Amino acid sequence: MKNIFINSKLAFTLAEVLITLGVIGIVAAMTLPAVINNSRNK
Repeated sequence: MKNIFINSKLAFTLAEVLITLGVIGIVAAMTLPAVINNSRNK
């Protein structure tokens, strides 16, 4: 029984994963238009 609890503390929770993906999505949404405009101008 102790091994189950020790291993579960090493994993990320669903909330942590969703928050991280949300932050990455926001950053990507902010940077992609600038990258597309730079490539069109060249």
